Amino acid sequence: MTQIDAGERSAAERALDRGDIFRAAHALVSGLKWGDEGFSVYDVLQVARFLELGESE
Repeated sequence: MTQIDAGERSAAERALDRGDIFRAAHALVSGLKWGDEGFSVYDVLQVARFLELGESE
């Protein structure tokens, strides 16, 4: 079977990916009860970034 090399993703594809991630984080923050403290979408995104990069940063 032949493999197709799609090359680099376009800027639009990268933007859609970021948008999808932001919407998922927003849904998480909006859909759960967090108590009195509350968290923002940006808190969720920072945790996701930490998990993606690992503990090296």
